[in-house]
Amino acid sequence: MVWVNNLLLFATSDALMEKMKQNISTEWETTDLGEPSKIISIEITQSANTISIRQKQYIENILKCEGMDHTNPVSMPLASHQQVCISAIR
Repeated sequence: MVWVNNLLLFATSDALMEKMKQNISTEWETTDLGEPSKIISIEITQSANTISIRQKQYIENILKCEGMDHTNPVSMPLASHQQVCISAIR
């Protein structure tokens, strides 16, 4: 994953990433800013096989602005591995 200006690129290999960056730079002026850790209040972390995103700080700021920063948190209503199917809702 590479953050190029206001665009995030994702690729399955370094070679593919380089090809995409070359293609984009033929059309537009670009600056490769490297791997991002945060963009538009979304925190990004990577490991060998995963990319994780979270908005903890963004959510905490909203709660503070709305005077809800001292409320009691609750756990997720669904297990994180639970799959939701639209046909099951109808």
